[in-house]
Amino acid sequence: MRHNQHLKSISVYVPIEKVEANLSEIGFQCVGSSTIVADGKFWKKMLYVNKEETISVSEEIGDAYPKDPIITICGSKYTISSIIEGVKN
Repeated sequence: MRHNQHLKSISVYVPIEKVEANLSEIGFQCVGSSTIVADGKFWKKMLYVNKEETISVSEEIGDAYPKDPIITICGSKYTISSIIEGVKN
């Protein structure tokens, strides 16, 4: 049975390594990455999956500091809450 999916995009002010560790901890695996151009900036975009849920993480490439990864979540409310809480801690 497929649960209701929700879409949420959040900007997090933590290192990308913390985001990746949190996703791994709750069972997501990286299935691919690519470089894209959006808003005149270069971004590394990574795709994570866990069963029927999908997480996209974008990190700006360049000299900008601090880095501000953006997480776009298509998943259950539980997954969205888990990720938000996980990157805050």
